[in-house]
Parts: sequence; structure tokens; C-alpha cells
Amino acid sequence: MRVLVFEFMVGGGVADQHPLESSLQSFLKQGHFMLQAVCEDLLELGHQVVTLVDESINLPLPERVESITIERESHVDLCLYRAAVDADCILLIAPESDGVLLHYVSVLSSFASRLISPGFGFVQLTSNKWDCHRWLVDRSVPCPETLRLDGESEMIDESFFPCVAKPIVGAGSEGVQLIATAEELERIPKPVLIQRYVEGDHVSVSVIARLGEAPIILDPGRQVFDADPFGVHLKTEYPLDQRRKERAVALAMKVAKAFDRTRGYYGIDMVLAADPADDVVIEINPRLTSSYYWLRKWNGENIAAKFPF
Repeated sequence: MRVLVFEFMVGGGVADQHPLESSLQSFLKQGHFMLQAVCEDLLELGHQVVTLVDESINLPLPERVESITIERESHVDLCLYRAAVDADCILLIAPESDGVLLHYVSVLSSFASRLISPGFGFVQLTSNKWDCHRWLVDRSVPCPETLRLDGESEMIDESFFPCVAKPIVGAGSEGVQLIATAEELERIPKPVLIQRYVEGDHVSVSVIARLGEAPIILDPGRQVFDADPFGVHLKTEYPLDQRRKERAVALAMKVAKAFDRTRGYYGIDMVLAADPADDVVIEINPRLTSSYYWLRKWNGENIAAKFPF
């Protein structure tokens, strides 16, 4: 099969912003790791692989990958669409921030049946952390208490602090802050989502959903950040001990049942608390995540073999 893999950072999504600021350099590194890993897996399976590559980025990809050079950000949509015409399968990897991932799913709406990453409905729902939270709660998936604040004068009970403030639409730990007091919260731009802080191990679990078949739950791993309790994601460590692994997988299965009409690879961020009864799902990442790279590095497995081709 001919597989089109588009990774936003490497594929020209920031082609007009070189030289990249430090925060974007970190995202570029993660994006390259993911792209390189998934391309190697697909090639090992005997597939043809084509991808878009920013001409200003000098990063290695497997020799047999067919690259389409991108000069400007404005060229990405057309080049991606043209590449999709000849592709049998399409894997999109892009941030939810500013509707970026949703945009590219829309660009390729004519090829929705070829996607092996989640489609429009799932991306739209999970990209909005407030909508996703309500969807999960309505389906009895345990989540931290969450509020949406739209105005400057909304009063929050002191017992809610410390809490976590985050953008309603965002990717990873972008814009996420630990808030200790109501005074700090007043200074946060609105609208914003706030969640009751749950202390515990930050865990990532990836799911590969296949319509009409049982979801594949990949091994859970502990997320490592550059700050405590969270910050820029540095890596995911494997394995978890057996008891925590079982708890993480059980929670991931509840999420998978809540999204039983989804197809493709997505990630679940969760916190495993001191008491298993307090374990919670934090959010859903509707795309392949950097945990793909770290899991593959740990167990040597060709994860792409599980994709819903």
C-alpha cells in the first residue's frame, strides 16, 4: 500500500517561522521522532511511504521515504491534497491547538475513508477539552471535577484549590498551569478550563481503534516532564508495574467504549492516584503521540502493524 504520513512540524506547518524559537524546536524534535519511527515501521511492513518535508529542516528520514518539499506554509494544503489522491491510506499527525488538526482533517475530507488516524467527528469533539470532558462524564468515565470559566468575576470556592488551568483547545501541556489561589486564577485570561488537581502518576496510554473489532490497548507508560508536577513532555517511561498497568488499561477500556465508533490511533492522558478509586482521565489526544516513539524504543515492536489499514 502507498501510505501518506503528514507530520505538521516536519511537513511545513511552520515553514514561514525559521529560525524556530526554542519552544517550537522542542515540538519539532518530538515531531521528527514520531515521523521517523512510524515511517520505519511502515517500510518494514512493505508499504510505500510518502511525506511532506519543510525544505529548511535538515533532519534524517529513512532512505526509501518519498519526500515532497514544502517551501511555504501556504503550500501545505495543496501539496497534502495532491499527495492524498494517490495514497491508499493517510495518517495525520498535527496539534489540536488553534484548530490545526481539525483543519487538515477537513482539507482531506474527500479522502475520509482512507484515514488510519481519527476522523473529523472525533477530532472535533476531543480537541475541545470542555466538550470532551462532558462526553466522558456522561458515559461514566472518571474525570477530575472540571469547570469552564468565561468571565472575570466568577467565584470559585477555596476548596477547589490547587487547581489546573488549561486552554479549552490546546495540545499537550501548552498553556497548562497549576493555580494555588483565587487571586492567581483572576489573572488568567478567560475563557479557560480549570480542573481539580489530582496528585499521582501521570500516565499515557495509546489506543488503536478498529471499527467492528475490539480496540487494541498498548502498554501504558509514565510521562516525564521538565517540571513538577507537569511541563514540557520529555519522554514516556516503560514499563509500569503490573498493578498500575492493570489500572491504566481498565481506565483506557472505559474511554475506548465511550468512543466505540472511532477509528485510528489516539492517546489518553490519565493520573493514577494513591487510591485506585481516585484514578482519572485528564484528556484525549486525537492523533499519534510521542509515546509511539518511546514505546517502540522500549519493546522493539512494530506498532504500525496494528494500524486499521
